[in-house]
Amino acid sequence: MPVQNLKYCEYFDVNEKYFPCIDESAINSGAAWDTTYPHQTFVDLLTLTEKMLSGNTNRSIWIHGAYGTGKSQCAYTLKKLLEVPENEVRAYWDKFEPLKKNPVLLEKLIGHKAQGIVTAYRYASGSITTPQQLFFAVQESIKKALDTNKVSYKGENSLKESVIAWLEDPIHNRFMNALLQKPKWMSTFSQSSADEIINTLKKSNDVSSLMDNIFGLAAEEGITALDLSADSLRDWIVDIIDKNNIKLVLIWDEFSDYFRQNSTSLGEFQKIVSICQEKPFYFVIVTHPLSSLAKKYDSGDKTNPWSVVQQRFDKVEITLPDNIAFDLIGHAFSVKPAAKASWVQMTGDLNSYVTNARNAVIKAANISGENVMRGILPIHPIAALVLKNIASAFQSNQRSMFDFIKTPKDMDVKAFQWFIQNTSPLSDRPFLTVDMLWDFFYEKGKDYLSSDIKLILDTFPQQTQLDEKEKIVLKTILIMQSIDQRLGGALPILKPTDQNLSYAFEGDTGELESSCKSIAKALVKKGILIENPIADGKKVYSAAVLAGDSAKIEAFKKDIREKQGTTAKLVSEGAAVATALSLPPALKLRYALDLESGKLPVVTMLDFKKAMDALKNKDVDWHFYAVLALAKTDEEAQSFRTLIKKTIADPAYKNIAIIDALSTPLGLEAFEQYVDYSAMSMYYNGNNGQQSKENAKKAKDVLERDWKDRIHDGQFIVFTYANQDGEKATGAGAVQTILQTIVLNRFKHVQDFTKGLSETQLKLTTPKPVAKYGMGVMEIKGLIAGCEKSILGKFWGKKEYWKDESLAGEHIVIIKKSVDKMIEDAFKSSGKISIGEIYDYLETTFGFSVCNLSAFITGFLLKEYSTEPYRSMDAEGHRDSMTPDKLSEMIGNYIGKSPKSTYIVSLTEEEKAFYELTENAWNITANTCSSPQQAGTLVLSKMRDLSYPVWCLEDVDTTGVFDLVKLYIKLVQSKGDEAHDVANEIGKIAIQRPSSAQNLKALLTLDNCKKGMHIFLERFEGGKLLNVAKEIGADDSVMTDIKKLFSVQYSALWIGSTGEDEIRKLITEYEVVKSTNILLNVTAHSKDAAFKEWRETLKFIGFSCESVKAKKPALDKFFYSLLRIANYEDMLPEHVKSFLDEMTNHMADIRGILNNPLSVFMDIYAPYLEGFTEAECEEIKNSITSEMFTVSSTASNATVKKAAEDYRKNQVKSQLYKLWSDKTGGSKNPRVWSEKHRTPILCCMKDTQYIAAKKVFATLNSSTQSEADIKEALEFLQKADFFDDIASADYRDECFAKHIIGDYTSLISDMNAVRDALESTGISAYEWNDNPSIRSKIDSMANAEYNAGGSDKVVDIIESMDDAELKKWLTDIVRKDMGLGIKIVINKEE
Repeated sequence: MPVQNLKYCEYFDVNEKYFPCIDESAINSGAAWDTTYPHQTFVDLLTLTEKMLSGNTNRSIWIHGAYGTGKSQCAYTLKKLLEVPENEVRAYWDKFEPLKKNPVLLEKLIGHKAQGIVTAYRYASGSITTPQQLFFAVQESIKKALDTNKVSYKGENSLKESVIAWLEDPIHNRFMNALLQKPKWMSTFSQSSADEIINTLKKSNDVSSLMDNIFGLAAEEGITALDLSADSLRDWIVDIIDKNNIKLVLIWDEFSDYFRQNSTSLGEFQKIVSICQEKPFYFVIVTHPLSSLAKKYDSGDKTNPWSVVQQRFDKVEITLPDNIAFDLIGHAFSVKPAAKASWVQMTGDLNSYVTNARNAVIKAANISGENVMRGILPIHPIAALVLKNIASAFQSNQRSMFDFIKTPKDMDVKAFQWFIQNTSPLSDRPFLTVDMLWDFFYEKGKDYLSSDIKLILDTFPQQTQLDEKEKIVLKTILIMQSIDQRLGGALPILKPTDQNLSYAFEGDTGELESSCKSIAKALVKKGILIENPIADGKKVYSAAVLAGDSAKIEAFKKDIREKQGTTAKLVSEGAAVATALSLPPALKLRYALDLESGKLPVVTMLDFKKAMDALKNKDVDWHFYAVLALAKTDEEAQSFRTLIKKTIADPAYKNIAIIDALSTPLGLEAFEQYVDYSAMSMYYNGNNGQQSKENAKKAKDVLERDWKDRIHDGQFIVFTYANQDGEKATGAGAVQTILQTIVLNRFKHVQDFTKGLSETQLKLTTPKPVAKYGMGVMEIKGLIAGCEKSILGKFWGKKEYWKDESLAGEHIVIIKKSVDKMIEDAFKSSGKISIGEIYDYLETTFGFSVCNLSAFITGFLLKEYSTEPYRSMDAEGHRDSMTPDKLSEMIGNYIGKSPKSTYIVSLTEEEKAFYELTENAWNITANTCSSPQQAGTLVLSKMRDLSYPVWCLEDVDTTGVFDLVKLYIKLVQSKGDEAHDVANEIGKIAIQRPSSAQNLKALLTLDNCKKGMHIFLERFEGGKLLNVAKEIGADDSVMTDIKKLFSVQYSALWIGSTGEDEIRKLITEYEVVKSTNILLNVTAHSKDAAFKEWRETLKFIGFSCESVKAKKPALDKFFYSLLRIANYEDMLPEHVKSFLDEMTNHMADIRGILNNPLSVFMDIYAPYLEGFTEAECEEIKNSITSEMFTVSSTASNATVKKAAEDYRKNQVKSQLYKLWSDKTGGSKNPRVWSEKHRTPILCCMKDTQYIAAKKVFATLNSSTQSEADIKEALEFLQKADFFDDIASADYRDECFAKHIIGDYTSLISDMNAVRDALESTGISAYEWNDNPSIRSKIDSMANAEYNAGGSDKVVDIIESMDDAELKKWLTDIVRKDMGLGIKIVINKEE
């Protein structure tokens, strides 16, 4: 027997060359062909192939079959048999018994091979939507096979080679170059010349797209020599066969999509297939079952294209009988040589465990020979039968038996290879049973399950309270039910009955094998499963969730078909289907109604007319409009196309392109799929949100993924008023070319389609900086980078590029000249032109679109207008300098749809003279004055720098330029047109008097202004300001104060009278300082210093402003001013004037109050000061620490009342503490006394005193006491008689022993040791009397003494008594000592 822990993977491998699915990837990876087992249908294929090659049938072969039957493997093996050497064919034949029995067939095939066969192979046909594409694909595949087989003659004179030859002719070459200049072909071809096309055809491996373009051009331009047709392809194939004397076999796998895409145009395909009737060219196709392809045709009509095509083929259906399927599985297992003996023994044992199940499967599947079943071990027989039929549960090619076997162990799927890595023959569950298919079948495959099967399997995740065995049985039943339902009951052994459950778990762990039926019954009781009766009195288990639900689901489906069945509703539900015709950025910009989504409006037959009418009234300018027409069925598509043709003939719709995608309707099959998923979503809604969402997504995917992708690759017809017959196109790319051509036909100079432009460049995000980049004044970075090369490469950095004759035909030059002419005309007529007028012209004439690229090009076209001699002007006429920043802002604002107009204007002689004079005289940086108003702002700033008003310069002007100073004063006070007029007047003077600038500059100095001001002050009001300044000691700072006076932002705008008024205000301030110095006896030199002196005085004045005003109403205004000063409130000029008047008018009264504030205090607060002497009142006043002057009358009353009460209370409190200190030898309070004497003072109090003493001591110890408590404590201490007692150390020790040590005094005699121990607790001695921690500490000390010998004394006393005496003595004690009595009771009970 093998070692117990060996896993199955130690015994055998899955053959690495065993491929579950043959496709291009598998073939390129070296897929084995000689492992293909020759079951009967494959032998039938070989037999038909031999007849085909012999020329007896004049037909090709059509291989068809369901997914998982191995039809692709068979086709691939046929390809290899036709092309490998004879010895490999014979070796393959000798490997298999079914072939060995047919040696005649082998010899015939080898005979055909000897005559020369070239086999071409192609995979997938989804991209073939036109006859030309089919022809080219056939030619390409044959050409590749000819190269591989080194066939000498390859039909060089036809197809691609003939195209090259045609283009290399000089006349044709020049003709093609001319055609490539047309807008349509310029946008279609990436090549710009015939030579580039030739080069691409010769060197590129994939030229299918280029050939499509060439054939499209040939068809439209009428070049019949380049047209690819069935006849020219036939001639090429015949030419190759004849010249090389060979037979050609083209095997095309996955050909089903071709029929789906081209169901209405099979005629050209028939022509190619029919070649075999005259020459040995055989077109072997591989598809899904014929029944799945023929749904749309009437099977009784033998004249329909489908029936005619089938007559060209001999058909062979590849099927996979159960016995063959099991044989194939067995062939995939490769037993390791060293393990063969062990494996034979092990499989014998395993086989014996499943005798009944094996026999039942052999019978059900018509299997001959038990070794077939033994060969698939360790897969359980029932699981193997389920695996064989698993593909039936899936909607598409997603899961098969082969997939399960081959799925690698390291993928997150518990398939076969995972099982053999983790299971041994001696595991508790040694077989791969039905439940072990769950992860592969459901968890990783549920997205592809058909809805009816998923409904069954979704039962499982809804159960959350099952144990492991219940889960295993439930999975098994659900899988069996699913497969049985898909097979329509064709295999009764897969029905989940009690008998079949026994088969499914035979050989499993003993508990499952014996209890599976009872577990199933328990699941019925739980309501998870139900039992349905079937024939012969048997019952079959099924998911309870399905009971009656099928009818509910069908009702949902009916409702969806009725309410959501229209194309309009479907398009609304699957809105992303509109992106099937995805537009590149340049076309999004032109055609999309919503630039962010970039989608075209989708129209259906129901809403077509309404949508067209809405679009026909929209602005055209640079915009273009298009709609995408969709249909649900072929019938609807036909009617819709008729309507489109009728509508587009109406000139009202001449600006709209209709993109007909009606050749790719949704189709009834896809619609039913959508209905299916939608119904399941509705079914689960409310009881399983996750399942509901998943099904809703799948329904959406039918429209937004599957249908959308088919439309994208399908056939289109673009109808326009100009082309009412429509232009055909294959794929979205071809439609884009047509839409681009429509744009270029209207606006041939448009730059949007330049290669390499990004989506951001073709959106409008930052037009201002982008326009500035276009002016070339800084390094280009960010989103527009690269456009200077791709768009403006020939012109970028080239001065006056528009004058270069060699560039005259360039788009940008044509636009530039036209725009310059327009601007020149505008300047001549009005001297200005608006940016809006320029940009509108670019839009309407040259098709400029609203995007960053247009802003960039506009900036480039207008850069010559971004500096002198041009200015900008806004809608109100305000002018500004013209700079690249300003011009780019104007462009950006207009493109960004700013409503206000802005203009480019040019300068007059007077304006130039004004700017030159202003910048020179006022020392302003050259070329920074952009407009009169802006110049005024700069001059105003310079005026402020002079510190003194410029009107004071009149007295020092010696050159006669003060008239200009007055005009500049007027300028800084003016706006708009008025400022412009003043500037013109200054400009005229500057022109008339050339020396004005030099003379004015000499006058405009700080020294001149200071001199002028001093002259003014000496004569102003008799020099009053200078006199008062001298009186207050401010004569050194008076000019500084004047400077401050005129330093406010707008002082330069003041006229002379305004300045005089301001000087008068300064005089008033100086007078206030003078009066303050007199009243307060101080020496302040400024208003601020005077106010500071007032604030210092008021801090300690001791009464409220509100209160004193009530007592002294005549001084109300004076105290109001003082309150403003105290509160740091602004003292405006009128307040300062009022303050001065009050001081002047009431000088004596104010002086009286300031000199005797105590009498004012006592007068105001007399009600709270009764009984106090004047000295005590002064003490109370001085005790107030808060500022009184600024608070309300009420608040000040409260402050004084409290101060008086505190004063009284503090008198009694002082008496109390003095008495305590005198009586206790100088201690501060009872707490300090207790700590000093290490005795809690309360234990020294008599019982009659204790409560009162405790309260008084608390008062003494507290930092906050009420007046009543203080008085009560004083009265208590005055009467107390304990002071003499507590002064005695013996008395203190006696009280300590009695109240602190208590009954333990007989055990603890050293009181100081006790005090030391209690101090170590950190608890204050004052609190020892009643603290539980202290009591515990005493108990602990006593217990220690008792255990250290104290108990011996007690024992000695007891032993010295006789029983009677002891009994009497103990009785007396317990009557007195309750504690001891309780202890006796407790100990007796225990």
